Amino acid sequence: MAVLRDLAIVFLAIEAFFLMLVPLAVFGALIYGLGWLGRHENLPSWLKLAQAYVTLAQAYVEMAMAIVVRPILFINSISATIRRWLGGIAKTGGDNQ
Repeated sequence: MAVLRDLAIVFLAIEAFFLMLVPLAVFGALIYGLGWLGRHENLPSWLKLAQAYVTLAQAYVEMAMAIVVRPILFINSISATIRRWLGGIAKTGGDNQ
């Protein structure tokens, strides 16, 4: 009986391998196709236009996020400076012997 059990496990492993091989091949073909389309000489004209719009939108989003984050970073730098000053004052104030 142990031999049949081991043989069944081997057959299940082979079946699982082949079932996972199909999605792997599909995803590999999709990635290869997208990589081929990503090269500029292979892009259709309407995709080049869409790519230009996406690049423009990305630039606007990056600019907006820089504006949003700037005050947070400024407040954080001021807070860090004050903490450093207070830490320095606490160090020198504690050494009065």
